[in-house]
Amino acid sequence: TSDEQGRVVAKTITVDGDDLEAAEMIQSGLHPTAQQVAANVQTLEAHSGQLESHQVQLSAQKENIENNQKNIAAHKQQIAANLKDIDENTQRFSALGEYDVKHQATVNFTVGSSKIPAKDQIELRELANSATRLKGYIIEVTGYADETGNAAMNTKLSEERAKAVVTYLMQKGEVPVRHIVAPGAMGEYGAAASNETEAGRSENRRVEVKVLVNKGIAGG
Repeated sequence: TSDEQGRVVAKTITVDGDDLEAAEMIQSGLHPTAQQVAANVQTLEAHSGQLESHQVQLSAQKENIENNQKNIAAHKQQIAANLKDIDENTQRFSALGEYDVKHQATVNFTVGSSKIPAKDQIELRELANSATRLKGYIIEVTGYADETGNAAMNTKLSEERAKAVVTYLMQKGEVPVRHIVAPGAMGEYGAAASNETEAGRSENRRVEVKVLVNKGIAGG
């Protein structure tokens, strides 16, 4: 039949069974295919995002590697500097046991006395004046006695003599206490001369004062 405009209109369409089945299969396959395409697009977008994230991570890792390399180089320089300091300090402290005697004086005492004679006071002031001009100096003070009396008394007397000299150096010579070694008391031991004569005993009643310069501290 035809419509009002003269176009042919089919009231019924007869389709062969095989053609209908093929058409239905095509129609049913289009929908899953569209879904698969959409899924593939989402997967590609996800992969693209992951790639961008990986690129950011790689860039950060590259920056970290460069920073680590810089730190390693800086540490190598610091280690080299430390080794140099250690070597210098080793040489410096190896000389701690080595001293140069720069000045020395001997103070003599009368029997049983720890009073410093006037002439020796002048010598002690001169020694102190010279010592305080030195770098890295220490003053060693050691007291002695002759064999008059017993050993215990002589040890005590030699200690009193050494302390008297230390006190004089600090008060009159203005030597800081940190530069004075704890005074030694030898008693009647370490005699400089024979105790059989008066001259020898007079020589033994003494305090020896030495100004020492530590080579390690002074850098010598």
